[in-house]
Amino acid sequence: MNNRLFEHIKFVRENSEFYKELYRNVDEDKFSISDLPILSQDAYWKCNRLENNKILTSVQEDGVVFKSGGTTGAPKSSFFTQEEWEVFTDDFSFGMSHLELKKGDRCANLFYSGDLYASFLFINKSVEKLKEKVIQYPVTGQTGLKECHKIIEDFNINVLFGVPTSLINLANQFESSYDHIDQIYYGGEPLFEDQREMLASKFPQAHISSIGYASVDGGQLGYVDKTCSLGEHRVFDNTYMEIVDPETNEVITEIGKVGKLIFTNLSRRLMPIVRYPVGDMASWSEFGQKFNLLGRSDEGARIGPVTVSREDILSTLKRMGSTIDVQSIQLVIGRENGKDYLHIYLGVKVKDNLNIDECIEEFKENFYLERPMYLKEKNSENIVDVKVSIVLVEELAKNPRTGKLRLVIDERFV
Repeated sequence: MNNRLFEHIKFVRENSEFYKELYRNVDEDKFSISDLPILSQDAYWKCNRLENNKILTSVQEDGVVFKSGGTTGAPKSSFFTQEEWEVFTDDFSFGMSHLELKKGDRCANLFYSGDLYASFLFINKSVEKLKEKVIQYPVTGQTGLKECHKIIEDFNINVLFGVPTSLINLANQFESSYDHIDQIYYGGEPLFEDQREMLASKFPQAHISSIGYASVDGGQLGYVDKTCSLGEHRVFDNTYMEIVDPETNEVITEIGKVGKLIFTNLSRRLMPIVRYPVGDMASWSEFGQKFNLLGRSDEGARIGPVTVSREDILSTLKRMGSTIDVQSIQLVIGRENGKDYLHIYLGVKVKDNLNIDECIEEFKENFYLERPMYLKEKNSENIVDVKVSIVLVEELAKNPRTGKLRLVIDERFV
């Protein structure tokens, strides 16, 4: 383990109540990073609250705070000092410098803003730091599609930044192909082949690429250069990335072997991120340097721009009271007619005494109260209505090798 990583972990251990407790059985002087436990997202966010925060290493005195997903009842916040925010955007700007952007490009930022969302401000600041200076048009993802279309044509915009859902909706506003767009950069969710084909049909001159890989939870996760194929990203210098076996947590070094992506951010000290499960599956294409993203892991389901966690489902069931006794939960992500959907399987011991249809309707009503963003995106026809099934516990899909319940199944990458 290199000196920088060792010193970072030493600082975190000494200054964060959460990590001090987590590492209580780890030798202070002689350990490798694989000796440290992988974080439980649930445990981490339960301790990372606005009051009585056990994660932070000090009182925040400057910088920025963003919303980091979560439910209406249990919002999550991500804290950055000003220095950390500068490093985050410096690194991402370095990554963006490997894209095909050139001086004078007219770039429409279609990422979401407001309500403590990070993406719009993050992209805006990262672009400002590019050495090759471009012109930004702060459109935002909340602007009406017709107005977006008008802005693009009025200002002769040639580059689009946004989440795939927004980009697809915008493309539908063009009745015929539009040759002036020559670059499209997406982030926040995967771009599937049918979406790529649709964008290419409306913008036939466009180079289409990931803008980079980041999260407000963790920070700068990966960037794209000219050697990267679809889904591939390189590791930033200020981070330490691991891929581990999803069953044993053993570190994977083998090229092409699929595992869970585990992330350590060396530039974040106020709210430390050490061995944090990002929520994605991946495989190495160059060990320690370049990886392939391969769908969601057990930490949560990403449906279009909406993230749904196991905690969201538990909170929904809590809203329902004692209507249904759920023993296990399984989330399946799929695609239907070119749009993502979430299928929630609720495992029960006995179904005979339940009015299944009524239970499902009550669950959906409470789920939309818990995750209003899903309802909003469904009503905007960006994603498909949530599907819910009540099944016997033994009918839930298991890992064929270990028999362990699969909490999240991403069928979009099958």
